[in-house]
Amino acid sequence: MGPIELTPAEQKFWDAIYFHPVTPGFDYDRLRASIEPAFQLTKSLLKREAVPDVRLRYVIDPELNVRGHGKSRIEVFERNGTRGDDIFRDPNFHKYLHYFVVGPELPSSTIAAFTQLVKRCGMITSGDCDAFCNLARSEARRCGLPKRRAAEELFKLSLEVGLDDGMSRIVRDSVMRTKG
Repeated sequence: MGPIELTPAEQKFWDAIYFHPVTPGFDYDRLRASIEPAFQLTKSLLKREAVPDVRLRYVIDPELNVRGHGKSRIEVFERNGTRGDDIFRDPNFHKYLHYFVVGPELPSSTIAAFTQLVKRCGMITSGDCDAFCNLARSEARRCGLPKRRAAEELFKLSLEVGLDDGMSRIVRDSVMRTKG
């Protein structure tokens, strides 16, 4: 799927958002300044229905929140006391906004490999599961991301290339079971 196209106004909001995780040297002032542009961008994308359905589902469907104990990612915000539009103002929502716009954070070669495997398989069946799991484990090692993050990004990619929820979860779990 790749990144979605932003309008000029949305691009200005995007450029004003600080997407870095909280680490030593983290800039809290830039994060605070990002809250309103992130909110405005999210509202604009949702209003014009620019977010691909699979990416929106990732946030709102409890079945796609593997570690969510039956709660969607939105419901987790609500359980923690953040509701409605305030969710889009929460800095913890930035990673979902980034996913809405960019898609899975994986090398283009990984995305291409998954896309090619889908084309080779044609109609994807349970018999193709091993091929996707093997590819995912290989790509997870190659891309150098921490295992949990690689598994989650490959889960997103599996959904985006058309694997069903169950097979996408199996791909994720196979990466999580790898050593190292």
